[in-house]
Amino acid sequence: MSTGEPNATSNRRTIVAVFLAGISVFLVLYETQGLIPAIREAYSIDTPTASLTVSATNVAMACFLIPFSLLASRIGHARQIVGGVILAAVLALILPFTPNPELLITVRFLQGVAIASVPATAMAYLSLRLPPSALPGAIGVYIAGNTIGGLCSRLLTGLAAEVLGWHGGLAFTAAVALAIGLIVVWLLRRDMARSDTTPSATAQSDTTPSDTAQSDTASPPWRIPSGLWGIYLTGFLCMIVFGGSFTMLGSRLQQDPWNLSEGTVALFFLIYLVGTVVTTYYGRLALTFTRRRLTLIGMVTAIIGACLTLVDSLPLIIIGMSLLTGGFFLGHTGASAAASTARPGVDTTRSSAIYLTVYYLGTSLGAWLSAVLFTDFAWPGVVGMCLTSLVAVIVLTLVGFRQRQ
Repeated sequence: MSTGEPNATSNRRTIVAVFLAGISVFLVLYETQGLIPAIREAYSIDTPTASLTVSATNVAMACFLIPFSLLASRIGHARQIVGGVILAAVLALILPFTPNPELLITVRFLQGVAIASVPATAMAYLSLRLPPSALPGAIGVYIAGNTIGGLCSRLLTGLAAEVLGWHGGLAFTAAVALAIGLIVVWLLRRDMARSDTTPSATAQSDTTPSDTAQSDTASPPWRIPSGLWGIYLTGFLCMIVFGGSFTMLGSRLQQDPWNLSEGTVALFFLIYLVGTVVTTYYGRLALTFTRRRLTLIGMVTAIIGACLTLVDSLPLIIIGMSLLTGGFFLGHTGASAAASTARPGVDTTRSSAIYLTVYYLGTSLGAWLSAVLFTDFAWPGVVGMCLTSLVAVIVLTLVGFRQRQ
């Protein structure tokens, strides 16, 4: 028992560190999403340009996920995680002092590069440091950290901006992210001082010969079955809807007839918790319904929700955005799981990385395109974008199913 305690303590330290790393980087990922109107007015720029503060970060993140997943084995997973967490927070501290929109967007792009180092590395790091029996729970904890960070990124920044102004809101979020990042540094200090590119003793003890044999069977580089591209496109289209609608939601609510403040608008991001409920129960739903049917149910639900938001009624907007969010997560969770499912001749890690890359590119396009449409056609333009993407997912799902049949 005495020899097992240090391993148990080390495992807990690893899980907590990766959980906090996820919170820290996702805390700064969406920090400008609820501040688009304030940024637009401060720099005297149009809404599409202001939306680039969201798109630039997600584009950079998407572009660097795969390179960072390859780099981690060379520089060390722990070092890469720590470097990304600290750099993202430091860049966040610079944001409030940027004198022009060009520099603001540039810093946001660099933040995306830093942020990418964590999701590109975290799951592989957990698999190296933990025994297989502890891995599913640890990954669940890490994803929970991402969700908490993403929600707080929107919520804390908006609430702080209510009191401190948008500069102060960004500074407050950056300070919290840096404080959490320093805790991550302390938790991973031992792993940074040693090589973590080979499994720990605990992980090795639970590795079977079949596991080793399977890992040695490499698939041809970037060999992806045609059916998976439909799954990637599903995530891309879903994220156009989700990212675009929430990026422009604040701009709509801060106009007539409501003229809500940043802090009040930030509370609307609590709707994001609907996604937490959906992802939690998705496994149970999957026992009853196929992924195809759940995706179709999700898209129809999201379409109904998007249409409800056209009514100038705050209760109906809340209900509509909740339905849209729930529908999005039904589609995204199923697509994400399908991309990560083992298939003959497919590297699941590579497949997941491609899915995440396409997914965050969808966020970028959705944020920018919704801003363009909002400028020209107000909220109905954003809803039109959402309906087009959702119908495209339905068609894609039905066509893919018929091809398999």
